[in-house]
Amino acid sequence: MVIRPEGVLGHSTYRLLRDTMLKCAVEGPQALIVDLSAVVIAEGSALSVFTTVWLRISDWPATPILVATGPAHGELLRRAAIRRYVGVFESVHEALANLDRPLPRKRASRTFPHHLAGPRAARQFVRRICADWALPVDVTQDAVHVASELLQNTVDHTSSEARLRLDLRRNLLTVAVGDDSPEPAVLVDPGSDVVNAARGMRLVTQLVKTWGCVPDQVAGRKTVWAVLGTSRSASPRLKSVD
Repeated sequence: MVIRPEGVLGHSTYRLLRDTMLKCAVEGPQALIVDLSAVVIAEGSALSVFTTVWLRISDWPATPILVATGPAHGELLRRAAIRRYVGVFESVHEALANLDRPLPRKRASRTFPHHLAGPRAARQFVRRICADWALPVDVTQDAVHVASELLQNTVDHTSSEARLRLDLRRNLLTVAVGDDSPEPAVLVDPGSDVVNAARGMRLVTQLVKTWGCVPDQVAGRKTVWAVLGTSRSASPRLKSVD
């Protein structure tokens, strides 16, 4: 995917470019190429937007970021610290030519209407996909529980449909649920008077390697994601649910 911002990149436009890049990355393209040929860089420090986005997506969706400098910014970006995190090339053509071969990845997705039956339908969907992908039983159980909790949060706290996506790459399985509410998923003190959704998120954190919440400020949405390892004996073990 290629995005071509125009205008001035500075502290006042930093957030807009950041949110646009995050929105595009969550869609899961092979790579995200940012063409800066029509951009005026007002402050070199604003280039940290690329580092910020890379840090936010490095666990999921792990979309590579490539920057096409255009003729005006080549020297500046070749000296910038962002080269440790993103690929820097003179043109979009060169960036496309240097795309690494994509990692093997399997993906399955389904949208569930806002309904009390959504979590159960999600459990059945995840169980079927994990069986198709020949994942271990313990990993499947964890993925089922994580998907169920994230779907339940959507049912309890939004009026939105839930967009469930499973990604399998390397030895990592990602469960991601998007909805139309901008409110982030949060943890609370386990000793406080918490609601079921907060307890559910705490359960999710116990089952997964890492998790996060990616906001889409432009569209007023969010995606909550969680990554599980597929080559380990996961713990704690929980009884499977239908």
